[in-house]
Amino acid sequence: MSGARRIVFLRHGQTDYNVEHRFQGIIDIPLNSIGHEQALEGGRVLAKRLAGGGRIGGLNADYVSASEVRIVSSPLERALNTAQALARELDALGVEVGEIAIDKRLLERSYGVFEGLDFDQIAEQYPQWLLEWRQTGESAGAGVEPGGVVGDRVREAVLEHAASVPQGGTLVAVSHGAAIARGVMSTIGLDPRDFDCIRGVDNVHWSELVLAGGGGSGASGAARWRLASHNVGAAPEVFGA
Repeated sequence: MSGARRIVFLRHGQTDYNVEHRFQGIIDIPLNSIGHEQALEGGRVLAKRLAGGGRIGGLNADYVSASEVRIVSSPLERALNTAQALARELDALGVEVGEIAIDKRLLERSYGVFEGLDFDQIAEQYPQWLLEWRQTGESAGAGVEPGGVVGDRVREAVLEHAASVPQGGTLVAVSHGAAIARGVMSTIGLDPRDFDCIRGVDNVHWSELVLAGGGGSGASGAARWRLASHNVGAAPEVFGA
């Protein structure tokens, strides 16, 4: 049998575009020096948590194996470098993760003509589309990828990879802020178009989903993914929290 009992969505470390408040989208911006530091420290903290195993997610959740962890990453450099930092920390703790899988479905949301620009530049060049964005979280005119599409592709990716994880293990999906927020919503059964439902995660912070139920308890007795923690990170001196 196979199948993960836990999915961890991990956001990449800081980039210069993050600092400058520019829309990154699918532009392949690398980590900056702080981002590399975040990836190292955050990877160390998360690796220790994953290596601990044990029961998580409440009474209806199973034990999670400390020895079975798999990692899948967005192909963008900032995400892949963050995934590699985590893999090294897990290896140092004796947890073999194997080769990091790459999946384009974990790419950041595409922001169309907004990419590479900050809000002041967008307000000057595309004021009507920015107004639409602020009011709805969508802008077809600007070529922004629909939020529902983002959430569904991320959900499909993580569930596909989770199914191939050894029974009781953990899948870590290393991705991007908007993709993670929409993917979490879609995976736990919320509408990923509801852009105010779940806040985005900070750099090298993570959200943890556990597979709960399925044993006849709870409202329906059916197994489903539950949000166990959200926007969890390492030391505040590293992340500026």
